[in-house]
Amino acid sequence: MNSSRHLQFSFLSFFFLCLVVALTSCSKKDTVSDEPMMSGGGGFAEESSENVESSGVMTESGSGGSGSVGGPLQVVYFDYDQYNIRDDARRALQSNSDWMQQNPSATVQIEGHCDERGTIEYNLALGERRANAAKRYIVRLGVDAGRLSTISYGEERPANSGSNESAWAENRRAEFVILSQ
Repeated sequence: MNSSRHLQFSFLSFFFLCLVVALTSCSKKDTVSDEPMMSGGGGFAEESSENVESSGVMTESGSGGSGSVGGPLQVVYFDYDQYNIRDDARRALQSNSDWMQQNPSATVQIEGHCDERGTIEYNLALGERRANAAKRYIVRLGVDAGRLSTISYGEERPANSGSNESAWAENRRAEFVILSQ
């Protein structure tokens, strides 16, 4: 009887040892994000920031050719891991709002983009927050929300394919694509 218990104990020990080895050797590599947790509640907090050196006017298609780009609407840039509207972004959004009010039949898609840091899922969510923050701001300026749609491309459509702070700053953006005028 004692031998039977010993055999059973040995078998269970061996089974758990194999299970532990299998689970640890085949574990999925955790992706460690360099990005800190989000701190921007509603997306309108004031914060100081370094301005991105850019004219802010779109020159390349961010929509894959599905809308009019390179026109009068400006790109809005964001700080690292943020969706707060910066001071320079407020000026760009005011300009975009003015254009939309002068063109009352125009519809626009706001595309949220991120830099390459962070997971795909995280960046899609952050891009969505950026697009929605820009939309909320323009709606508060008097543009009908029904004329604006949002989409997130996360890190999938970089404006600059570099892997440095300058390139990342260009990729943290919301682009405005004219769908109809």
